[in-house]
Amino acid sequence: MTWTEGIISRQPRTEEIKWPESGLPYLARQHAREYGSWRKIFLTHNDSVPRNLEGEFKALLKPRLKPHDDEIAREADLRYLSLARVVVPEHRHRVYYVCPGQTSPQVFILPSAQRTWQIAAAVLGVVAVLYLLSRLLS
Repeated sequence: MTWTEGIISRQPRTEEIKWPESGLPYLARQHAREYGSWRKIFLTHNDSVPRNLEGEFKALLKPRLKPHDDEIAREADLRYLSLARVVVPEHRHRVYYVCPGQTSPQVFILPSAQRTWQIAAAVLGVVAVLYLLSRLLS
């Protein structure tokens, strides 16, 4: 008599996809993570991608959901958030990011890229003046 025993285990491979990879400032992403009302969906390779997720994301997701050789199926847990970037002509130095919140839209305000450069130049100018003054006085 021969007793043979074995355990074959296979841990699923997970892949994290963040899209878009860039284009949203870090502070706006953090605000959206904390206060946004995220939608969650579960997809398998047989499911169609919801209409509001189509476009570039569908092209990114569909090939990853196709089962490969020796696989039965693939699945994806997605969470997504619609986000609007708004620039008002009267406040051109501000960029408003709006996303749905739990009870009302969440608005996060950041300075525009031009305003950020102006602030950085002003700070650099002040540092240069302070440096020159310290050299003159010593």
